[in-house]
Amino acid sequence: MRIVYAATGTIAIPLLEALAERGLIALVVTAPDAPGKRGKTLIPSPVKVRALELGLEVYQPESIKKNERAHIASFEADTLLSFCCGKIFGPKFLSIFKETYNVHPSLLPLYRGPSPIYQAIRNGDRETGISLQKIGLGVDEGDIFSTLRISLDGTETEESLSEKVSKLVPDFVLPVLLDENRKAMKQEEEPSFTSFITKEDGRIDFSATAFSVHSQIRACYPWPKAYALLDGSPLYLTGVYGSAFDIIKENPEEKPGTIVSFEKGKGLKIAFTDGYLYINKVLPPMKKEMDAASFINGRRDVIGKVLE
Repeated sequence: MRIVYAATGTIAIPLLEALAERGLIALVVTAPDAPGKRGKTLIPSPVKVRALELGLEVYQPESIKKNERAHIASFEADTLLSFCCGKIFGPKFLSIFKETYNVHPSLLPLYRGPSPIYQAIRNGDRETGISLQKIGLGVDEGDIFSTLRISLDGTETEESLSEKVSKLVPDFVLPVLLDENRKAMKQEEEPSFTSFITKEDGRIDFSATAFSVHSQIRACYPWPKAYALLDGSPLYLTGVYGSAFDIIKENPEEKPGTIVSFEKGKGLKIAFTDGYLYINKVLPPMKKEMDAASFINGRRDVIGKVLE
């Protein structure tokens, strides 16, 4: 088996390493270097950085047309494997390979598209998973070879769940790739779709339930980060105490968004329509992220104020 591994994000690195260790990679295809957030310097993808460290051949096409297809075909790989790649492959490109696979971090057909991990947390799901599928012409519509279920406890962030998925993928994917008797099954259930995350997905709506906002804060970390306005300026709420599944429903007398108090070991107590959340990490304007105790030491005046 000779594999073209198409991947870009950090989540795809452990599988890259596992494939490289077994000598299965013929070529790594990844996104072109792109400008960083704080300047015009071009930054390579995490997969490119690690692939070069491993001594692998890397190719970064802007698009995959006739010349690009010919270059990739010259590596004589029989298998295409994609994970966190960000490209939709056309039939001419797919026809180069005998077998095609895509790793998708959801229980397909649930959460097709670019942000399945975010969406599972944002919706407050108690379970998610990983699917290994044949690459189809539509977004994540290919037949499924295997799935792995992952229980959620209501404390996961997008960052922590992505890290967990990345570590589980190699042992999940490799046995299927190497199984000559593998079979794929069609996606029979009604699909749901995700979209690209934007900064405004982090804007907190204080008419929402405490459970919904708990999920939002975790889904938006580390980006775009959930935020509200304090005295007209953004205050990012980057950490929330406890599990979303343990929230006690109450009838707060305070207006939703009110910073009621600070409780040691829990954080800033904030009122919502049906209960309270305890925010244990914040990112104030023009400062670094800090725990709630450090924040309150410098801003004792916030008690009683209402976030908007």
